[in-house]
Amino acid sequence: MLNVGVDLGGHNISAALVQIDGDSSRIISRIDRKTPSGRKLPEVVDCIAGMTAELSHNKEISFVGVGVPGFLDVSRKIITKLPNFSGLENINFLEHLKKALNKRTMSPSLGMENDANCFALGEAFYGVAKGCSDFIVLTLGTGIGSGIFVNGRLVTGAHGMAGEAGHISISDFKDLKCGCGSAGHLETLVSADYIERMALKEGLPGDFKSLWQMRHDKNADVLISNALETMARGIASLIAILDPEKIIISGGMSKAEGIALELEKRTTSWLPLPLRKHLNIEVSNLGADAALYGAALIDLLRR
Repeated sequence: MLNVGVDLGGHNISAALVQIDGDSSRIISRIDRKTPSGRKLPEVVDCIAGMTAELSHNKEISFVGVGVPGFLDVSRKIITKLPNFSGLENINFLEHLKKALNKRTMSPSLGMENDANCFALGEAFYGVAKGCSDFIVLTLGTGIGSGIFVNGRLVTGAHGMAGEAGHISISDFKDLKCGCGSAGHLETLVSADYIERMALKEGLPGDFKSLWQMRHDKNADVLISNALETMARGIASLIAILDPEKIIISGGMSKAEGIALELEKRTTSWLPLPLRKHLNIEVSNLGADAALYGAALIDLLRR
């Protein structure tokens, strides 16, 4: 069976043709495109449809799944909050995608899921979470996303919006506005975007990779250490509530050498004593491919 997984991002759209065959499933090919500059509905669905057609090579595609960086309704048909896109909220996104695919004489089944949940699905089937029934994936990048598995099932919640760890209220700074419409959330203090903005104000390089490599500089070290300490508090809170087997980190920030160990050291001090010996933070071995695998597997959630 051939499925296509799509990872919709603010800067780039990635898509992969995935051969689904149990444990031996694999990505056959993938392509990346710049997200249309206006980020508007017609251009976005046309881009995804075009990428799907290009990947298919005239083969029959059974399913197309799209990972979306925002809040979805419980039916997984409506995007309820998507801060960085225009015209994609409160519409049936999949209906528009279906029309764009039909124009290319394609009629696969369609599905949509939060992008961090797609990461978690990919990790559950083919990544470092394989064999785990309880784990949390944290995507550390422009924002902070998360996907949660409990008792072997993805947690989506009563209204379809569970697992939004980036929106844990962790600060009383009401001026730290979050893209979700609230303030003082975890991702407003520890995301790559926030760290890089603060770095520029300090006259430091405005990219996380450079900052990590120059932690010998006192200002850079303070900036990153504060962010890691805040992240550790957030992780400790998640562990205290869910008692997972693993915390898996992915996204651009996870590529920083030694970051998992740094987070483990800092998280330990915030945990209740009985939970400390079970702390296990690992870096994804799939990287961005986890989201593509997960998006291609969304239809499994319906079964």
